[in-house]
Formats: sequence, structure tokens, C-alpha cells
Amino acid sequence: MNAAADVRELAKSFRQLVWRAREVELLEVPDRLAAMRDAGMFLSSLQRHGVEPLEAVPEATDTLLAWGLSVDMVPRDTVLHYGVWNPPGKRQRMFLGDRQENVLIDAVRVSTLLIDEIAPMLAGSAELRPSDTAFGEICHAAADQLETLPEVMNDVYRNVDPVEFYAAQLGPFMTDVTVADRQYYGPAPVHVPLYLIDHLVWSADRGDADLRYFQHDLVKYGLPQWRRLFEQTEGSPSLITRLVREFDRPTGPPATRVADAMDGAIRIMNALLTFRGKHNLMAGGAYTDTSRYATASAGVSPGLLDHILTLTRDATHHARSRRTGTRS
Repeated sequence: MNAAADVRELAKSFRQLVWRAREVELLEVPDRLAAMRDAGMFLSSLQRHGVEPLEAVPEATDTLLAWGLSVDMVPRDTVLHYGVWNPPGKRQRMFLGDRQENVLIDAVRVSTLLIDEIAPMLAGSAELRPSDTAFGEICHAAADQLETLPEVMNDVYRNVDPVEFYAAQLGPFMTDVTVADRQYYGPAPVHVPLYLIDHLVWSADRGDADLRYFQHDLVKYGLPQWRRLFEQTEGSPSLITRLVREFDRPTGPPATRVADAMDGAIRIMNALLTFRGKHNLMAGGAYTDTSRYATASAGVSPGLLDHILTLTRDATHHARSRRTGTRS
């Protein structure tokens, strides 16, 4: 249908899906998430072909609102639906069916699951002192896992053309959709919740207004428990801040365990820097002032990505300078 830009058939199939969903009781949360995922494929496809989906199928509005409310998420599909809750293999939902799209979905799936596992572990460090053995163990365990993210981005970089495929072909499916007079971002891969790791490790008490706006904007599209974790820790001392304070004490060098924990935190920051550098390289290639595609989708521009990379680099330098006994 997308290959033929068959708007009539897309709208018809979307309508039939909604009608079928009304005939059955979706008792389990995974069923509602799966229904939203499939409805989202039609939402995004109609929008990509220049049709407001809920003007074409207005009866779907109440259904989307009910599904979103029942799972405490936005009333449309997100990167979670397109990635993690998209079954691999023959049942995988795809807009284009291209090999490059499969690479991106796999990258989203792996990255999101990894972050979902790491975030609660990092949040748990708030109950410990930096001098506790377990604190350093958490830092290094998180670093071990996060150091795999740059390899995920390497795979994307090697296999996905940022201009001719992502910007030209897949990106248009990630545009905003209006539901009940409110616009919602599309399920873009840039919404992978790396902001949650940033928040816990270095930015909860350090980010500027642009970063805070970005994080508050995207956390609405995540899991309810991510939003709660974000809100509960906002303004609290981040992992890096707690470690830096240990190095700034006037009583002399910190305990060996604190130094080891800082080494783990710096490994986390290095992984974030490497991942972001590769991601920004792709985004910069896809969206430039001289290309056909000057702005990215889903509320995230290349300029904002560069700004976040700069802030990440500054926070990393802050941690390294304390670890080596210098001041910046």
C-alpha cells in the first residue's frame, strides 16, 4: 500500500482494524500495546502520503484515546511500539519492507531494552554511598552494558544510508499526527530513551534550559515507570555530582573505592560520547542546510543533537578533571 501510495486502501484497512478492535475485549496490556502498534502503522502511513489520518478515519479517535489512557501512554504509537513491541521475523511490521529498515528496528530494539535494564540499576545507586563497594560495581556494570551501544550505532552506520534511505524514504513516516486537536510526534529512532541515562548519570542537576525542555518533551513518550523515575530524581544530585563531591572534600584524596567508581562513571560517559558522536554524524549527513532535508523529525534537530553532545562532553571533562586532581 505504501509503495503504491494507496491512500484509499490504507484508510480502509485502518478503519477495519479499528472496527475489529471494538468487537473484542483487549483485557491484557500487551494486547492494547499491539493494537496501538498496528493502528500506528496506518496513522503514520496516511500522514506520510499527505492525509490527516483521523480526518480520513475519525471514528478511530476515541479508540486511540482509550488505548492510550488504559496504559498511561500517549494515544498513538511510539518508538517502543515500532521497536521493542514489534515482533522480529515474519510478523515484523514495516513501513517499507527494506533491509535498511530492518537494521534500524533491530538497533532500536536492542538499545531500548538495554537502557530499560540499566536505568533502574543506576537509580538504585542513590541509596548507596560512593564509598560503598556496590556503588562502584553498579558504575562498572552499567558501563559494561553501555559500551555495546556504539557497536549498535556502527551497524546502523555501515548499513543504513542516512540521506537516500532514512531522510528521503523512512523519515517521512515519522511526522506528527493530530489526535483530538493535539499533535504527537512519530515513532522516530531518535526517541530511544538515552535521555534517561543522561538524566541519572550527569544531567539531573546540570543540564541547561534546552536540554531540560528536550528531556521533558520526550519522556512523555516513554513508559510510565520511566516518567516516574525521571520526576522522582529531577534536581537530585546526579551520579557524577556525587562522585565529584567526594573528590572535592578538603580531607584529601578519596578512598580507592570512590576512585574506582569514578573510573566506572567515566567509562559510562565515554560510551555516551562515542554513541552520540556516531549518531550525530549520521544525522548531520541526513539533514543539512544544503540537502533536500534541512530538519529532522519528531522534534529533534541536528543542532539540538550537537548541543547535547557538547553538554555531554563538558560533563565528561568535569569528571575526568576531578579524577586526575585538576580543576577546570
